[in-house]
Amino acid sequence: MSTLEDRIRDAFRADAETVRPEAIPGPPAPPARPRRRWFRSGQARMLVPLAAAAAVVAIVAGLSAAAPLLQGPGHPANPPGPGPFLPSGQATVPHGPVPKPVLGAQASQGVPASAPAPGVPRFYVAVYVAAGPVNYIVVRESTTGRVTARMNPPVGGFFAAIAAPAGDRTFVVAVESNSSCTSQLYSFRLTDRGQLGPLMPLHIIVPGTYPETRDLAITADGRTIGYSTYQCDGEGEVGVIHLATRQVRVWDWSFAQSPMNLSLSADGRRLGFTMFAAGRGHPGGAMILPTSAPAGPLSQRSRIVSRTALWTALAGDGASLYYCAVSPYHDGAMPRVGTMTYGTLSLPSGGQQVIASWPELSSPQCYASLDPAGRYLLVQFPTPVANTSGGWVRPAILDLRTGRLTSIPAPAFYGPFDIAW
Repeated sequence: MSTLEDRIRDAFRADAETVRPEAIPGPPAPPARPRRRWFRSGQARMLVPLAAAAAVVAIVAGLSAAAPLLQGPGHPANPPGPGPFLPSGQATVPHGPVPKPVLGAQASQGVPASAPAPGVPRFYVAVYVAAGPVNYIVVRESTTGRVTARMNPPVGGFFAAIAAPAGDRTFVVAVESNSSCTSQLYSFRLTDRGQLGPLMPLHIIVPGTYPETRDLAITADGRTIGYSTYQCDGEGEVGVIHLATRQVRVWDWSFAQSPMNLSLSADGRRLGFTMFAAGRGHPGGAMILPTSAPAGPLSQRSRIVSRTALWTALAGDGASLYYCAVSPYHDGAMPRVGTMTYGTLSLPSGGQQVIASWPELSSPQCYASLDPAGRYLLVQFPTPVANTSGGWVRPAILDLRTGRLTSIPAPAFYGPFDIAW
């Protein structure tokens, strides 16, 4: 058996074994940029890279890196790579109309929302993904980082993506099926003490799986949902569901360009996202899609508004875009040390304004969650961890008006995770 075959065998074996995180003495050096892409074999769920020969080492490292740092619940075994590992080793492209979500007779006509309380949202909710079957939702206080609640996914399901309308108490979560290439949408509420209420079905089935972080978005009023999924057969789609009218629109994307970092304007008329260009290994740019656009290729229905942003989120008015960029950044290679900048971009004029910038950061990376009120970002801020090659982050709050960054006293983790508040 060849060395490559040995590594593939070991990677599958590591995924099948049950390993308690606390039993592992310390985190190995993880891959530099984790990205999620699912490969299914029957009912088994496995994380694998696009390029087998080049990335099997990253798989093995990721699958074995289940140990949390400090008291954290673990980090994901997410190897780098822009797409699925297909049996032929080739990328496929859409070959017909992509499927639409199925709205049941009792489908929600709007997710409950309320006026946001002043100041920083009191709680945030993270979807934790680690090696093997480890997957759950954790609620933490924004000021103390204290865990207030935890929820396991339904039997036969997997928490895949999360979003929140205004009010910091209601959340929408996508639960992928372990036996089919679909997900169901649920909502849940938090109590004043940060305890979790029951999962309430929205009676909406979404085709595909969620390959990236922030593949689910919802308007502040809870009336419009956007998503990006991969169809497990080489196709991808972005969809927008207008709950009140039951109107659904979908656009297809090819394997070569993968959308992520979805956000919606308050009126649901614009969808923002960044496009990862798989063939080149770097973002294809931040893009805006009018949600009234006819069905068709996503790249043709959208316009590029930035070629350097690695993360974006639409402001509620739809006229400006929050962004994050890293420099230097060449041909998909994130620098070991660089400058990370958060700012705003005016869509009508193209003018930019820096909110905050940090030079000479080790392993800079851009992951953040905008609160529905549009005042704060929960930033997954790079943090050095001994005996690792980078990729570790701590949660921190960025005030978008003042540029002040406040750390949350929660454990570091190997991100990114889907986080909403």
